[in-house]
Amino acid sequence: MAGLLDAHRLAGSTRALEIAAAMGDWVAARLAELPRESLDRMWGIYIAGEYGGMNESMATLAGHFPDKPEYRTAAKAFDNTALLAATAAGEDRLDGKHANQHIPQFTGYLRMYESGEGRDYFTAAENFWDMVVAHRGYAHGGTGVGEILRARDVIAGSLYQYPDDPNHAETCCVYNLLKLARNLFFHTGDAKYMEYYELAMVNQILASRRDADSTESPEVTYFVPVRPGRRRDYGNIGTCCGGTGMENHTKHQDSVYFVAADGKSLYVNLYTNSTLDWTARGVTVEQSTDYPFEGASRLTIGVRRRSRFALKLRVPAWCDGFAVAVNGETQQIDAAPGTYATLNRTWRDGDTVDITLPLRLRTKAAIDAPDVQSVYYGPTLLAIRHEAVGDDLESGLIDLSIGDDLEAAFEPADEPLHFTADGYTFAPLHLADDAPYHLYWRRR
Repeated sequence: MAGLLDAHRLAGSTRALEIAAAMGDWVAARLAELPRESLDRMWGIYIAGEYGGMNESMATLAGHFPDKPEYRTAAKAFDNTALLAATAAGEDRLDGKHANQHIPQFTGYLRMYESGEGRDYFTAAENFWDMVVAHRGYAHGGTGVGEILRARDVIAGSLYQYPDDPNHAETCCVYNLLKLARNLFFHTGDAKYMEYYELAMVNQILASRRDADSTESPEVTYFVPVRPGRRRDYGNIGTCCGGTGMENHTKHQDSVYFVAADGKSLYVNLYTNSTLDWTARGVTVEQSTDYPFEGASRLTIGVRRRSRFALKLRVPAWCDGFAVAVNGETQQIDAAPGTYATLNRTWRDGDTVDITLPLRLRTKAAIDAPDVQSVYYGPTLLAIRHEAVGDDLESGLIDLSIGDDLEAAFEPADEPLHFTADGYTFAPLHLADDAPYHLYWRRR
């Protein structure tokens, strides 16, 4: 249904909308026969209640057919009422929940809010995202052990708590968390959502497809595990992550730029080679960069006539020393990490904006174990590679003697974004092969 609705929205297919509506008629008729108690029981059953984005699709369909209130009623029929109410109230009941059964439910609740169904739907979606990302998120942006959301604020502990299920971070989960983050940003403008978008895109999404060509398989992952010494398994034709694994890589372009609803601001969220055609304003923006291999990006503005708008540049939360020059002249702007720096001016054809984002090494500790850490260079998560460790990678966390001076401890290696520290080689996780790796290690 989502694909049909997209075919109508993006390609103008009236036939696609007709088919989606006929499917909606069937869904609405079937659910109308069931009491609320039966619906709640279904949506709470492990995996059996995994209805994907049905509430989102039905709410979207209702927007196309205001004369069919049964579509809106059917969308609300998919409410997982007990969990919805608890999450809206700020009560975290996610421990042990099937991750990708529930993440799309909350994307649907956000769509319900957009359809006028009440603030609780928005609050639930906002709270849910924080409960997952802030309290159950791994270093690469993924979540879950196997397919399950585990205990709140247990990250290091979850690396070995489940010996029968050594896989972490199902790829479908990060796919849906990205979708939820993007949509929440539209309502809040909070840079934390685009901060997460960059984290997950540069690391888990890029890491989720093997760096090899294939005409027989999508070569994508089911999981991107974080347990020490695990490998990524590629191929994956038969699971949901096989399908979203291909769609994932359209996301590299879908949130680079946003335009404010009033048309007065242009947001630059991601630093990547790209060209924007802002047709409504007769403006183009060409972005040239080697980010994240270098900490710089250039925007070249093209306008048919002089145009005034605010250019909002995301300042990564890890970035100290963010600086901007327009046509070679340094600008005095507020560029606090974790916000957007604003250039509000009348733009002329050929104006250039040079952005400096100094890359630096930084570590992030697990919530439940300050000595269990991961290391990044700018936005890039670095993993200990197998060449330096041998064949016993599943024996446990590696102990590293790392002092307070990361720049002294991590020496640049010959390849880009590669470092050595305490005798081990670190390389970007997004180098996607089937070698074992460590994302977490113990700092001594």
